[in-house]
Amino acid sequence: MPQHKKGFLGNLAKRVFQLTGFHLNSLLKFGAVLLVAAVGIGWTLLYTGAEQDSKTSGGVEPERLTSEQKFTEISIMPGDFSRRLPVERMGILNSKIKYGEELANSEGKYADQASEMLVFLYGSRCILEESEGLDSEKTYRRLAELRQAALAAGNDERVAAADFLRVVAATNRLNHRSGLPDFRFASDAISNLDSSKLDNIAETERLYIDAVKLHNTSSDQDSTAIFLSLLADKLIDSPESAISDLGLNLKDYPKYVRFYEAVDKLPPSTRESKLEFYDELFAEIDNAPPQSAVTYRIILQLLDRLLNKSDLQTAKLLTKRLAKAASVVSPKIKAKVDQSIENIETRIDSIGKTIDLSGSNFEGATLKMPNGKPTTLVFWRPSDVKSAKHIRLLAESEWFDPWESNVLIACPSQLSEEQLKNAGRKLFQFQVLDNATSERLAIEIGIDLVPYQVSFDKDNKVIRLGGATN
Repeated sequence: MPQHKKGFLGNLAKRVFQLTGFHLNSLLKFGAVLLVAAVGIGWTLLYTGAEQDSKTSGGVEPERLTSEQKFTEISIMPGDFSRRLPVERMGILNSKIKYGEELANSEGKYADQASEMLVFLYGSRCILEESEGLDSEKTYRRLAELRQAALAAGNDERVAAADFLRVVAATNRLNHRSGLPDFRFASDAISNLDSSKLDNIAETERLYIDAVKLHNTSSDQDSTAIFLSLLADKLIDSPESAISDLGLNLKDYPKYVRFYEAVDKLPPSTRESKLEFYDELFAEIDNAPPQSAVTYRIILQLLDRLLNKSDLQTAKLLTKRLAKAASVVSPKIKAKVDQSIENIETRIDSIGKTIDLSGSNFEGATLKMPNGKPTTLVFWRPSDVKSAKHIRLLAESEWFDPWESNVLIACPSQLSEEQLKNAGRKLFQFQVLDNATSERLAIEIGIDLVPYQVSFDKDNKVIRLGGATN
């Protein structure tokens, strides 16, 4: 989508998250509360004083400012705004709102632009008040008036901006107040969102993260699950595929969060606990088939732990059940999910199969295998942190002996000549394969995950496969 089509919502969202700092300032927030408690001054009194403080980024008295200077004042925030204490941020917002209201009521050349900025400023104040558990009714009321004026003027972008900010604020409210009226308020805010205007990926991702955090910390997860589902419906209909994917993820999250977390944990320690884990996972899949590509990918990573001789039949049966569940998946993700399932089926079929390990390393030298030694093939990407850790642990492991075994390093995607040389230099104790050999092996074995390790016996027969946590 062309940048100019991001509209006011995109620019506004970028500003509001910068200003409120509600993702990065939780420590400051609690520090401020402790400070207020120590000196015995209530938040209400502090904010009342801050509202009267006219010294903002420029520190100039309002009556001495021209209209142009006032507009500059409301348009520019201090560079350290997000790092300031909440009471300081509130004082700055209040001062700028005062300038904005003066300009909006002046009917001068800055009136319309000031009204636009007021949506942003009042929305920011709503979010900050909700983050601090303060009474925000007055601020919401003024934001609603600005929205109504924009609606009457046919300014859809400004309406969408006000609605987006209200949803962010309502989500923050639920961190402090989670009664039925608060969930109704949040649900009403979501119902006003125009999905066609949700086109700023970065800021929608932040809203997504906050919604997930809310669910994780809530004592009423039944209600937050409904909240996530309502928000998901709006995101799914966004014209941006990345935002639509976030919506699909939100649909799955409450049901599959336990299994998302399991990917980064050690697998069950006994066969009984392993079978119980997969029984529970597939009971959920049969009851509520996943809707997002991310969830399918997580499930496939968990199934990948079964790719060994003793669990191979279980892996085959569960993969068939997953393919059946995926038969009704959204057309938006079906091709991606079908390919992932096809890849794990290829990996399953490769167990016990002899693989042709001919080809070349990054310098063009011919591989000479089998050579009477077992081989470990690791798929990795230079920019992937887990890949780097996996290879480092491999190099440090007691059983790795460059004289008694072969270790091949392959990237499933194309690397530049410089990247290959850098990898060869850094991973000098291993053999880094060239692009053509890496790609052929990735396709033949069905590799779409990194880091991923394939173990061969001395005759190049596959004896085990698995990702980093297997």
